Amino acid sequence: MLEIAAGAVRAYYLFDVADTIDLAIAGDAGLESRAASELPLGSPTSSAYLQFPVPPLLVSLPDTTISGLHCSVRLKAYDYGVMSLRLSFDAAGTWSGLATLADRVRVDERIAEFAEKTLLRFCDEHANALDDRHAPLIEDYFIIEIERFAESVDAETLLSEHFTELAGLLLGERKRLAATEAEEALRTRFSYHEDDLTIVQWDTAFVYDRPESARAIEDILEFANTQLLELRTYDALLDRELDGIYKIGSEKPARSLRGRREAEQAEFLRYLIVDVLELLDRSSNALKVVGDAYYARIYRSVAKRLGLAEWQRQIDTKLASVGDIYRFLNDQARSRRDEFLELIIIALIALELIVGVATLLHH
Repeated sequence: MLEIAAGAVRAYYLFDVADTIDLAIAGDAGLESRAASELPLGSPTSSAYLQFPVPPLLVSLPDTTISGLHCSVRLKAYDYGVMSLRLSFDAAGTWSGLATLADRVRVDERIAEFAEKTLLRFCDEHANALDDRHAPLIEDYFIIEIERFAESVDAETLLSEHFTELAGLLLGERKRLAATEAEEALRTRFSYHEDDLTIVQWDTAFVYDRPESARAIEDILEFANTQLLELRTYDALLDRELDGIYKIGSEKPARSLRGRREAEQAEFLRYLIVDVLELLDRSSNALKVVGDAYYARIYRSVAKRLGLAEWQRQIDTKLASVGDIYRFLNDQARSRRDEFLELIIIALIALELIVGVATLLHH
């Protein structure tokens, strides 16, 4: 069995808490900003960078013990309204001990409860930095990181001799998996050098790499999950708004003579479309992987594994529906205004005729 000299199980709990977070206000409150908008990846000679046009803010919270497990706590805030709480548990020891720890971290509700309470308390303390705060939508992700084994192991050996164990670790399965299921679990995998290996699943990843490269990969995984959370948030928002629109439509309300009611509804939908597009654009452009095909490939594969494109297509379809309703309401409002103007003209003509007739009779 493999012996792990240095490693960790990292639990990420991501919360969409507001439309936007004013990082300047949060920074003034004592958070530590990334030193620069570019984080060097790979070796010191690498020209590749992970670029955050608006650098996320970091804060290291005190270490704690949850369910008898000691962990370090770190929070990261993104300007597009997402906060990510990371709990890191030391995983040095045996492979079976690593698997047991990973399973426990994933299923222990007290760990998730601690994360939520910590995040909500933090939001309460920094409420003035949150614009349009709302009930949080939550996403979790787990990364099993190994910095080094007690004895040197390369990626080929890991895959050839411990294939089913790796698959079981990622899926949380202790019973031996079928070969086809194990292959599917390890399908999305990457190696840059002979002695590193990254495997990505939809809710868990395995990262065996040097600390600086592992940090970059974990930043990419964390960021992709913030995108998933944003897409889920706006998909749910559009669902609610569409349900409300359909409900109003089914009630057949009285027509507004001047189209004012329809115009107000259309204006609300216009703002909704603009807000969703603006915030989605902000989150999708919050990270750029420049100059390194390996990390860019990892990001694209992670995005595919998380189904970001499918979520985006759903949102695009719903935005198109909202756009159609907006145009319909706009046309209705214009039609009501035209009808109202026609009535005014008719009334004026009638008034002019009455005045004319009254004048003739008077003479």
